[in-house]
Amino acid sequence: MSSRGTIVALGAAAGATLAAGFVSLATIPVAHADGDDGITISSPPGPDADFMSGPLQNFGLFTDQGFADPDEHFDAMVISGHGFTDVLTSGIDPSDHLATLLPPGVTLPADVTAGTVDVTVNTFTDTTNPALDSTFTIPFTDPLIELWIALLPLGF
Repeated sequence: MSSRGTIVALGAAAGATLAAGFVSLATIPVAHADGDDGITISSPPGPDADFMSGPLQNFGLFTDQGFADPDEHFDAMVISGHGFTDVLTSGIDPSDHLATLLPPGVTLPADVTAGTVDVTVNTFTDTTNPALDSTFTIPFTDPLIELWIALLPLGF
């Protein structure tokens, strides 16, 4: 592995470890998308021609994949490894295409994968230690969503 590849892998691993540490500290209640806000999550997902997914990045101990739906102003990142999954969503995708594109072995409920209107949500689940499961919300959508959508096709 080149020194650049090693640095990227180490940086990604350090970032995931840091994120997991912050996630376990947060205990804010989960925000759910329901019929009260006029949004209906389709099940199974309907057609959505502009839904985008980035490449599945394999960093050895964990994988990372990005997703976006530009017309819904929705973006998501899924980090998964041995026994854990961390899903970060911003905004809502009523078609819930993320649920059909999760990495192999990862299944999550629609209220996690579809996101929440005008909110950024981070959901951490650990099958080996459910005491680590947590969710926290930030009461606004990702301010850099347009940059995320532009970088996603480039493999970021």
